[in-house]
Amino acid sequence: MKQIMIGLLFLWHLAAYATDDFLPAFTAKYDVYVNSFSLGEGIRTLKYLPNGTIEFKSVARTTGFISLFKSIEIEELSLFKYTDGKIIPLKYTYRQTGHRARLNTIVFDWLKKVAITHFKNQDQVIALDENNILDKLLYQVGIMHALEQGQRQFDYKVIDKGKIRVYKPEFLGYVNIETGIGKLETLQYKRFSSNKKRHTSLWCASKLHYLPVKVEHVESNGDVFKLILQSVKWLK
Repeated sequence: MKQIMIGLLFLWHLAAYATDDFLPAFTAKYDVYVNSFSLGEGIRTLKYLPNGTIEFKSVARTTGFISLFKSIEIEELSLFKYTDGKIIPLKYTYRQTGHRARLNTIVFDWLKKVAITHFKNQDQVIALDENNILDKLLYQVGIMHALEQGQRQFDYKVIDKGKIRVYKPEFLGYVNIETGIGKLETLQYKRFSSNKKRHTSLWCASKLHYLPVKVEHVESNGDVFKLILQSVKWLK
């Protein structure tokens, strides 16, 4: 009887694991660079909350000598649910403190099928359909999840600066990237802005649930911003 009970528990565990197809919770730490100069640190966390929602947070701040002259902290926070294989955004917050303080928010009201955005001190209501609409931060979680599911080409509708834009990153191939935890094989994706003057690249490591181990953004004036992974801790 004891062996039967152990066997049943083992099968139940496998069944539970098989249905839990979303990403594990994690804390990842990055070094931040601007034009090859070390500027600060970044921390990204994915956390499962008791009320059933999931929190994805990204914090970047200046550190060291540069912080004596320009102290800046940027926090992005996405609250969302994962239901029936879909990522459903609930709220997005962008908060910049220190130099040029800013606060932008998006609240997703799925009962009314609208998103209420607060951008540059103006409120706007955007009608929603239900086809892969995300916020700018949650979009990167969407890529991780899609890659975990075996997809290699995808596009998303993203609310960005008060408008719905289509993000369609281009797959550039497999690249080995040096990180703080060693060299990792990654899938590289690049996305251009609508006016083609800016672009963002992601290098996602297959061994780390396709976590972006390097993020690079190039502005229209040529400034290059980078995040490079230094450590990651899986919490689930």
